[in-house]
This record gives sequence, structure tokens and C-alpha cells, in this order.
Amino acid sequence: MAPPDSVDSGDQQFLALLVHKGFLGKEDAMNVLKASDGADFNDALTQWTGWDEQRLSYLRRTRALSEPDIPGYLIEQSLGFGGTSEVFGALREKDRHRVALKILKPMLARDSLAAKRFVDEAKILQSLEHPAIVHCHRVFRFLDTFILEMDWVSGRTLEEHLAEGEIFPEHQALKVVVEVAEALEAMRVAGVVHRDLKPGNLMLDNEGAVRLIDLGFAGGGAESKDSGETTLGTPAYLSPEQARGEGGLDVRADIYSLGVTLFHLTLGRLPFQGANDAEMMRSQVLDGLNGAAMKGLEVSPRLHYLIEKMMAKDREVRYSSPAALIADIRGMDAKD
Repeated sequence: MAPPDSVDSGDQQFLALLVHKGFLGKEDAMNVLKASDGADFNDALTQWTGWDEQRLSYLRRTRALSEPDIPGYLIEQSLGFGGTSEVFGALREKDRHRVALKILKPMLARDSLAAKRFVDEAKILQSLEHPAIVHCHRVFRFLDTFILEMDWVSGRTLEEHLAEGEIFPEHQALKVVVEVAEALEAMRVAGVVHRDLKPGNLMLDNEGAVRLIDLGFAGGGAESKDSGETTLGTPAYLSPEQARGEGGLDVRADIYSLGVTLFHLTLGRLPFQGANDAEMMRSQVLDGLNGAAMKGLEVSPRLHYLIEKMMAKDREVRYSSPAALIADIRGMDAKD
């Protein structure tokens, strides 16, 4: 359906943005266009949505939260975005403290499961007090979405470093692994499995310390296969048991993902390739590591051993806990 001639291009773009951001469904937008044929566009929009003039003005001014204006905060810059949320750096007006605001995409806020997962992430971050895990200050609802206020970490993700072709020296990569493992041990004690550990969720701050910045898929490991929760995550880093959709996940799934991350950091590529997610998950379940390829790239015997143990297909062969992994690495360092 072509838009009525009475609807100018600016209003059309605004309506398309409302749909894109999830404030309106496509069918709602079509009904607004029909109602605005020969009538005032704003009147048609407010009549259909029930929004008052103040809310409509806010959504226009912020381009449907693309350029958010959150009461109590001065938005300073965009820090990044993903499939479920956008993150902005902000100054908290009451105390001039810099924080990060993670805003759930409004289109997902209407999904009860996505909204619950977002709020659960905030609760987990609030409950975990560890220097390598970003801390959540609060979570609140604003307009049609949820916002998580957390620490603003200055730095870049490991994924950004890798995207620029950076390969980490072994000693630096193992330092990263130990710091992440310390965070995973704190999560294990709290009964939390991360389930989506990867370079994109690990920030290297300006002082060189690692911070775990995203726990969007984290939760207990006891979900059943039927819950549909166990295969959440990024296929390139999923453990075999996650790729198979098994229930009863534990920290050994995260240790596998940390092993993939260690491989990626030191070799500059992923251990398994696939044309799509299904092929990647099949490789995680069936394909073995190519030991010859690692030797050919002059990986040390120590690193070779650690990667193979962390990425063992059988989780009984992997390290039983992050603490055991840390002890092994430190024991090796003591012998050098």
C-alpha cells in the first residue's frame, strides 16, 4: 500500500522508525497511514496508539530512542549495540558519575521471555561482586522498554582487538584466561552458568584488566532440554553439550567456550568453520581439534595441552572447575 499523498516524507520516515525500533507493529503502522488519509498525521497516530502529545513529541525528538534522552542522565555517546540492546555512555546527573545504560530494544520488550532474560541479567549482575564482572546498579522501566544502569568500562572488547587482526602473545592470552576464570569461579559458586562466553562479551579496559560485560544468557544450569534455553549462545563458541541442546549445563560448558576464546586469541582464527550456524554447531559436536595445525603455528606444548583439555568434547575430560584451570596455569608458570 502506497502512503497517502497527505503524509509527508518526514512523517513516513518517523513511522518507519517506530516500526523498526519496535514501538509499533507493521499492521499498526498501516492502520495509522489509513487513518491519516485526509486527516492530520499526528492526530491519527495518537488516536491509534493512545499516546499523548508529550510522548509523541519525545519519540520524535529522540528518533524513537535512537538518540535517547533519559530523565536523570546526560547521554554522552553510543558505546555499541547488539541483537538485543543498545548501550550508551551517560553522566548520572545526581552525582556526576559516569555509567553505561543498556537499553533493551523496544521490539523485544514486548516479548515476555526476552524481557525476563534482560531483568534476570540485571539481578545476576547485582548479586555478583567481583572485579572482573561489570556491576549493575539498577534496572528500571522507561516508556515501552527496560534499561540497565551499570559500570561504564573504558576500553575495547577482545572481539574488536581480533577484528583488527591482533594476535595475543601466549602470556597475555593466559593472563586473560586466568582473569576470566576467576570471574567464572565466582559465578560457579553462585550457581550461575554464563552460556555465551566469547570475545565480544569480554572487555579489555584501559589498564589492561579484563571485564565480563554481558550476562544476557546467564542463568542456572538445570534447565531441561524442553525449555529451549540450553542452545542459547554463539555457535562458534558453544560447547558440544549446548550444541546438542542438553540440559544440566554446568561451568564446564563455559570452560569449553573459554578454550575456544584462547584458541582465537593466540591463533587469530576460530578452531571450526561453517557456512552457517547449523554447520558450526555440527563441528562443535563432531569435529576434533587439528593438533597438527596448532603445532604448525608454533603453539607451545603448554598452550596445546590447555586448549585440548579445555575444549575436550567429553566434558568429563575438561577441567572440573575454573579454579582447577587457574591452578594448572599457575603451576605451569611456577615451573618455568
